[in-house]
Amino acid sequence: MRTVESIVPFGDALLWWIDHLRNDHGLPVSQLSHEFDRSFLAWETVRLSRNPFFSNGTGFEGYWVGLCPSPDAALDQLLQIGHATLDSQARLFRFRGGYRRRLLRALQGEGGDLEAMAEWSIELGAILGRLRCNIYREPQAGTFRSETYRQVEGLPPIAYRENQEDLQQTYEVRDADNPAQPLLYVDPHHLHTTDQEAWEVVRALGKFGHPLVREVLSKRR
Repeated sequence: MRTVESIVPFGDALLWWIDHLRNDHGLPVSQLSHEFDRSFLAWETVRLSRNPFFSNGTGFEGYWVGLCPSPDAALDQLLQIGHATLDSQARLFRFRGGYRRRLLRALQGEGGDLEAMAEWSIELGAILGRLRCNIYREPQAGTFRSETYRQVEGLPPIAYRENQEDLQQTYEVRDADNPAQPLLYVDPHHLHTTDQEAWEVVRALGKFGHPLVREVLSKRR
């Protein structure tokens, strides 16, 4: 078992919104978000301990088990997602340069712009919706996903602790068996400049599926 301790992304802003929601819903931090724990722990299991391709993965990689023959092929798929996301935003918000800058700041984990966070959360959901088709195209991808979810069964819920203006989290993922082949470490500095931007998108997208982000976005509607 591997214990992860880290700061919740956008923790200071989420704390403010949680306090606001507490007034409306009577929900203390300790009772928030456990509805979404299982999917997040499955994502983190793939990203941190069960990644089939990379030693510094993103969480998306399980969808290409059986479809990508090598880490390089999986990296190409990830970069395609990053480029497509950036191109889509450039078209959608062509005349909204200020909003695109807000999206970039949110991607980098800066500030507490809930509108920008919601945009990225929608984008993440759309990408995952498309990738889920892979588990029907390739049985190995479906088996990998089922096994990942089986492994997170029984894990304790995410524990949160307020620390001054930050919100810290502790959770566990199961250690995976040693992979049959060496995993690739993706060094962004060895990628082309445009690919570096695409890598940053796919590397950072997972935080918009964090349980507290989902909780706050769902309850503020």
